[in-house]
Amino acid sequence: MRTAAITLVGLQIVLRAWSIQGGWFYSDDFLLLEKTAVEPFGLDVLMRPHDSQLMPFGIALVWLVSHAGPFAWMLTATLTLLIQVVASTSCYLMLRTVFGDRWGILAPLALYLFAAMSPDVVMWWAASLNGLPIQAAFFLLVSAVVVWARDRRARAVVWAVLALALAAASGPRGLVMVVPIGLFMTFFLSPGGRWFTKPWTVARLHWPFVVPLAVLAAGYVAVYAMTTPSPVAAVGDAPALQIGRQLVGTAWLAPLVGGPWQWRLVADPVSVAAPPLVAHVVAAIVVVATLVVLVRRNPRPALAALAMLAAQLLVTYLAIVFGRGLQVGELAALLTRYLADTLPVTALALGLATMPVLVAGAPAFRRELPAPGALSRPRRFLMAGAAIVMLTGAVASTLAYVAPWHREFPAREFVANARATTAADPVPVADVEVPELVQLPIHHPHNLPSHLLSPYGDLVQTSKSGNDLRILDNRGRSSQANISGGTVAEPGDEEGCGLRIGSRPQRVELTRDGMDEFPWTSLNYAASADGQAQVRFDGRRAYEIDIAAGPHTYFLVGDGAYSTMEIRTTTPSLKLCLDVVRAGPISALS
Repeated sequence: MRTAAITLVGLQIVLRAWSIQGGWFYSDDFLLLEKTAVEPFGLDVLMRPHDSQLMPFGIALVWLVSHAGPFAWMLTATLTLLIQVVASTSCYLMLRTVFGDRWGILAPLALYLFAAMSPDVVMWWAASLNGLPIQAAFFLLVSAVVVWARDRRARAVVWAVLALALAAASGPRGLVMVVPIGLFMTFFLSPGGRWFTKPWTVARLHWPFVVPLAVLAAGYVAVYAMTTPSPVAAVGDAPALQIGRQLVGTAWLAPLVGGPWQWRLVADPVSVAAPPLVAHVVAAIVVVATLVVLVRRNPRPALAALAMLAAQLLVTYLAIVFGRGLQVGELAALLTRYLADTLPVTALALGLATMPVLVAGAPAFRRELPAPGALSRPRRFLMAGAAIVMLTGAVASTLAYVAPWHREFPAREFVANARATTAADPVPVADVEVPELVQLPIHHPHNLPSHLLSPYGDLVQTSKSGNDLRILDNRGRSSQANISGGTVAEPGDEEGCGLRIGSRPQRVELTRDGMDEFPWTSLNYAASADGQAQVRFDGRRAYEIDIAAGPHTYFLVGDGAYSTMEIRTTTPSLKLCLDVVRAGPISALS
């Protein structure tokens, strides 16, 4: 049995290693790297929340990666894989601690190791910084609970406090584990009495264990309240019924039987579960039939395990309804990273419903499930076939999810092209928003090249103004900038010059029709020498611009839409001719 369990863990680590090393940074990863790249390591950095997540453990890892070099993915992948190794090993040790060395633990172990319930927790680094340490902490805390219930030694309390500290240091979701673990202690570690007296029994029997954990949790909540703003600022209500249906019926149910088999790409490379209708039906039949069998064989432990799992799903559901569901609706329920905390609880619940807990006073099993050797040959073949089908489906589903992360998805391609083309042509690029699939507009100004590419330092130069600026196109390639659309003025008719500019201001009239709220302006000019000029829009603040000898185009973004531009030279004897003025959106010249 140990050989089989270790083999399963090893196979999962190989699959994870292949998956992670082929991935790359995405979305929040860029924000995390930017925030830590130039700051010394210290408490101020560790205790700074990220998107409502107070996560000092994850921030410490981010700081290490950001100071290892620009976009150090191999180090990132290695650290992620190491945490996965700890979590997977901890799962195996938890199952052995709770249920002993028996063949039955292979089922919940395989469920945790291979179910495609939370693949983006592994592939998306920002999500893994929360999800994987919390999974490891859950397994360690359950093991500590059982060890404490057996021998009441102080080492179990220390073990538990360290596990909960790891969970809390990985994000506020880490404290949610007190719900299923509290119910586990109530239903499985508090002998006798009616159900409504069991919480008192837990407090009376296990107070030396519970009190330190309660103090730690209260301390984290206090620090979180003082340091972290509200997670979501949104108006309106989330579609509660649709979220519940998608969360349980799609994102959670299908992976239990090897699904979801199909994914829908929603923001390359992120996908959501999209199982076919027949898969929904098969998954529901298999899961319901399994529950009926388990409850009929051993009602008390099976129902207790189901209650614990239902509580975890309810907490996850409420977190989505009052969190991301307010922003993205029912789609939030399909983002499998929100099930990262539910998968370990599901694995434990499966074990609790099928095997007795090896603690005195735990619910007795009237009819334990038979060992494989006690089954008839047809039943063994049937069980083995079902296991192979589910594992094959789970691995295939994982591979399908990973595939877009291994391709040149928009963010990966954009950064690679930007680095390569600006290195070959080091002219500054206009600091304008990158495409939405590279970085979301809600992250402004972190969706500007000056922020997104900041790990490269001075290797990628950006600017809000300059002569002959370049611009990064939708694929990140440095291209000639151009003002397209908007409004155009040809202010003068002097042959060979257009409008001659001297030390006295010259006015150029433009129409605001088609002009952005904050338009870019291009000035096509020719100059006799290097020098400087001054530009004002509608009499507002003056912009000092550098003039270069010869014909050039100067680009700048001002302080709003305008109708009149004034321009004059500030360098004596500079001869300047202005040909065309354009105001509007800036883009790559096609």
